[in-house]
Amino acid sequence: MKKKNKSFSETGKKIVCLRPKKDFEEFQAEAPSNFNVVYHSQNDDRLQSILKDAKVLLIPAVGDKISNRLLSGSKVELIQVTGAGIDRVDASYCSRNNIRVCNVLGASAHAVAEYCIFAAISLSRRLNESSHKIADGEYVPYRNQLISDRMYSIAGLTVGIVGFGSIGRETAHLFHSMGCRVQYFDTVEPFVLSEKWSFAKKVDLKKLIESSDIVSLHVPLNKATENLISFEELSSMKNSAVIINASRGGVVNEVALSEAILNNSIKGAATDVYTSEPPKAENPLLSLKKTHPTNLILTPHIAGVTSQSWTELFKRSWRNIQSFFDGEELENQQI
Repeated sequence: MKKKNKSFSETGKKIVCLRPKKDFEEFQAEAPSNFNVVYHSQNDDRLQSILKDAKVLLIPAVGDKISNRLLSGSKVELIQVTGAGIDRVDASYCSRNNIRVCNVLGASAHAVAEYCIFAAISLSRRLNESSHKIADGEYVPYRNQLISDRMYSIAGLTVGIVGFGSIGRETAHLFHSMGCRVQYFDTVEPFVLSEKWSFAKKVDLKKLIESSDIVSLHVPLNKATENLISFEELSSMKNSAVIINASRGGVVNEVALSEAILNNSIKGAATDVYTSEPPKAENPLLSLKKTHPTNLILTPHIAGVTSQSWTELFKRSWRNIQSFFDGEELENQQI
């Protein structure tokens, strides 16, 4: 990573932040006092003019695409993302215009891993519908149904982790601690793994899809991963298997997923992310939830959102911006 040797004055440290200031205050992760931070909504009509003399743009990982028009003519040299995904920015545009893009890796890993464990257990034991059944006066028949259908534990099952970065590895670790066999696939070769990860077996995607009882997705959204899981992959899964997508919408083809559940090709799915967020009314998963409530868990992109993870994301983002102003090497520079 190249260093910036340029010295910045205090007035040159203007940062435009597309998160509300109260987010940082709530988690005791405010900006350093020497930073000139301007907080604005992405939908503010004045944003392009406000960005003209800013050096840094600070953005959440989730939200609408950042228009290149906003950056055109600005002095922005760094886009810092308070999260792992960088799909909100145009990588080619940033590269051509010498705008560096950094994210924060690993801060939400444990939170996402917890979500995946919850989703797998809830789907395998149909816990996601129990509250409604009891509230509707169906305690006895629903309990008898669950006993008759022989619910299973996740211990001893094979879990396939697609994407073995910091979040994938943490998810693998938790599943392993629950007594699961773990195998993984990554679209890129991860760094050399230590003996700590010897419990995880590397396989190709085809074998992982065909042999896993639980498939958990942890890849970024890019050209290589768009529709990574579609009709062919879902039809190759065990009909007793479940799939969990806590990565990015677009990694799983939503039409293919809804058809797989309707046709009993797979047992169920948990999805925290959608091709369009919020999901559009015509998204087939929305109507499927009404007809197959025990087979589907839908959540609003909150797998990695906890007080602990947000505190870490915010503090590390500010530290990296300080490194930028100090001309030091940046953490997790992706572009």
